[in-house]
Amino acid sequence: MKLKYYWNLLTGKTKALNPAKLTPRNIYAVIQSMFRRSIQGFSVQQHIYEQAIWRRTEVIKKSPQCWEEGHCIHCGCEMLGKTIEDRGCENEPRCYPDMMNKEEWKQFKLSNNIKIFE
Repeated sequence: MKLKYYWNLLTGKTKALNPAKLTPRNIYAVIQSMFRRSIQGFSVQQHIYEQAIWRRTEVIKKSPQCWEEGHCIHCGCEMLGKTIEDRGCENEPRCYPDMMNKEEWKQFKLSNNIKIFE
């Protein structure tokens, strides 16, 4: 089923407003998200895991249609993978920023009063 969805995305047969293109950057993002999802809970760094969970809650709050459909309504990318890769949401208003390193994430949690991981 996912293979057919990705084929439709690449051939422009989705309802996405601005479908993702086949670029090296997008290919890298898909591979990165697949790798992180395959090891999630085992050896992925804690700050990346926390950000992925927080990003998903942000999508649910800011763009519930994307979450309910399972893919971004703007670019067509699958939501679970999109929220665990390094790039932030590309649409305005952005649901979440780029993936942060450990120190940036710690500061971001403090300055934005994020307490879901305590």
